[in-house]
Amino acid sequence: MRKYDRNAVFNIAVKALLFIVFFAAAFCILKFAFNLATVISVIVGLICGLAAVFLFSYLLRYTGFYYSYYAFVSRFLFREKQGNVYCPCCGRHFEHFEDERFYDDLKHYNPEMFKKSRQDVICDCCRSAPRQRIIAQWAEQNVDMLKSSKILYFAPELSMMLWFRKHGIRVTTADLFDKRTDLKLDLTAIDLPDGSEDIVFCNHVLEHVSDYKVALSELHRVLKEGGRLIISFPINYDFEEVHEEKTGSGEERIRLFGQDDHLRVFGKDSRKILEGSGFAVESIDLSGFPQEIVPVTGPADYDTNEIFCCVRK
Repeated sequence: MRKYDRNAVFNIAVKALLFIVFFAAAFCILKFAFNLATVISVIVGLICGLAAVFLFSYLLRYTGFYYSYYAFVSRFLFREKQGNVYCPCCGRHFEHFEDERFYDDLKHYNPEMFKKSRQDVICDCCRSAPRQRIIAQWAEQNVDMLKSSKILYFAPELSMMLWFRKHGIRVTTADLFDKRTDLKLDLTAIDLPDGSEDIVFCNHVLEHVSDYKVALSELHRVLKEGGRLIISFPINYDFEEVHEEKTGSGEERIRLFGQDDHLRVFGKDSRKILEGSGFAVESIDLSGFPQEIVPVTGPADYDTNEIFCCVRK
């Protein structure tokens, strides 16, 4: 069971330190260098301390500083040690992965959809789930190809950005809402030229967009011929085909799809959907992957370990 988030605790400590340093510096300068009144020095010191905390929070939330900061934090807080499990995203061993207890968050998740799958699957350092570790393990086998490719990554996860930075691979990140990414792009209307990308990563995004068929068409369009789409999405193998609910309430989507921000869950026809969008489709072969990365379904029952490697025809 996860007791606390070390990243969150560290962030609080950094903010407290920033406040103290900037408050003390401003107070001492005004009080002893300029002989201003104590009250004025305290007020200005408080303003400087709060401004420093605000700026740090802003950079962390709205800029690419987020990824650089957590790359440092992961090295500082999480030392390499022997363990039973391994995360290829951040390169750390642990005695075990963590249970994030998503099933306790009834506001956003359906606890019934977490009962059949293993829960201790979240990396304590970079927050990777099995699907990110599977992609990172695949990427480890294709480093040379990735280094020579023009890569677009939609909805970038911290875990995968740590992997790319660790290997010195440049990626262009994109999202419609996340201000920390390089580009603001709508997956259903990608503002990029035809055939402009060698590889596109799209990990658990398709369930959020208004029209997944248009999104797949756009992904096909921006890829070069022979380019690769690495994609995954929630799959319920009890369904023969994709099941959608675009107009329902958040409560209805939680009941049907497990999360309040999911508009659909895919079914057994997932491969046919991708093939129908103009791709030659293969699943990433897990047979040679080490079990220590825990390449399992989870934490939700729809978080399958099937990652599709699609080649644009």
